[in-house]
Amino acid sequence: MRLRLAGAVLLAAAAYYVYLPLPSGVSEPWKLMLLDALFRSFMQASDAAHTLGVCHRVHLLNRVVSWVEVIEARSCSAVNVTDSTLGGVPTRVFQPKGESRLRRGVIYFHGGGWALASGSGFYSV
Repeated sequence: MRLRLAGAVLLAAAAYYVYLPLPSGVSEPWKLMLLDALFRSFMQASDAAHTLGVCHRVHLLNRVVSWVEVIEARSCSAVNVTDSTLGGVPTRVFQPKGESRLRRGVIYFHGGGWALASGSGFYSV
């Protein structure tokens, strides 16, 4: 009985944490609510890591964003993703699979610090 009550209380707390009032025009509100709850959880974890002296909160957040970018890019079956260095600078290389001929490319230089989802995949501060 106590286990069911504790489970119900935890479920209610999780539902309260996830629920976010949204306008009626949002097409998939539960996806947005879950994503918001996930981001808030990462923010709170990064604040805790910063308070404990593990690392700076922005470093942790950028690392999480980098992991998400890598997972998303590597799940694409048409692109090879490799981490490398270019002149000592960490880089992430995206190449089409099955292409061995020379092609044009794009080099993206991050324009500043204190940014999440920088496009480079590595944190910058």
